[in-house]
Amino acid sequence: MVHQLLSALQEIRTDRLLLTPVTPTDIDAVHAVYADARTWAHLPSGRHVSRDQTVDLVQRKIGGRVRHGLGSWTVRDAETGAVIGVGGVDMTAGGVWNLGYRLAPESWGNGYATEIARAAMTAAHDAAPDVAVTGRVLTNNPASARVLANAGLALVWQGTTAAPTPDGVERQVWADRVLSDAQHAWLVANA
Repeated sequence: MVHQLLSALQEIRTDRLLLTPVTPTDIDAVHAVYADARTWAHLPSGRHVSRDQTVDLVQRKIGGRVRHGLGSWTVRDAETGAVIGVGGVDMTAGGVWNLGYRLAPESWGNGYATEIARAAMTAAHDAAPDVAVTGRVLTNNPASARVLANAGLALVWQGTTAAPTPDGVERQVWADRVLSDAQHAWLVANA
């Protein structure tokens, strides 16, 4: 596979968004989103407190795209070109795609997450039709659960794990198909 930085960008346009592979030039814009405490209201411990965390995230996303031919996108407003977040699918160690997104609070409530999720589902099914698409959310984030449902995923597990969550909050796993026992076990262990 040709490295993404040596090949043409795999750009996707939706009705209102421009989705491009995450690159090192996106680090500062991505960090602005990931460092904003408002984007981590449901899991405050996930907030990026240093730029190095975002550099690591971007490097992992680039590496995943190189290995699997698909990965998260930098999400831009198609009209203005402004970065509003990151979203898409990334291959997990459990052998399933993980659908996710993180958007700047100023862009919330416009249906962008659903637009990203639907584009990601199409891209994942085109890239690897036999690979499950999954999503993981917390029960204190019903809006993200609705996005997963609107994208065609169904709830397959809810409970607690050793990973910290706010008091009274459980984790959920969603999937677009029946999972193997090994996939299900990996997702629960890493929910």
